[in-house]
Amino acid sequence: MYILVGSITTAMRLKRLLEKIYGIPSDVVQTPSVIKHGGCSYSVRTSAPNALARVKLTEEEYGINIKKIYVEKKINGERVYDAVP
Repeated sequence: MYILVGSITTAMRLKRLLEKIYGIPSDVVQTPSVIKHGGCSYSVRTSAPNALARVKLTEEEYGINIKKIYVEKKINGERVYDAVP
């Protein structure tokens, strides 16, 4: 899962909160160009199964502005990104 935010500072803050509060391992990475919508080229990536609910909760509780969330899948060997509503 890729969580797109507005700045590297916000990405680092979200990463720290997810790890500290929920124990969700995550990384700050460059956003894949296919899903980049201009602006910041960094996002938070995690593959934890329970992450989506925790990410949305963290967004609400800590006022973090999340631009978009994408789930990465592989179809026929290609990476495909589905937006999460």
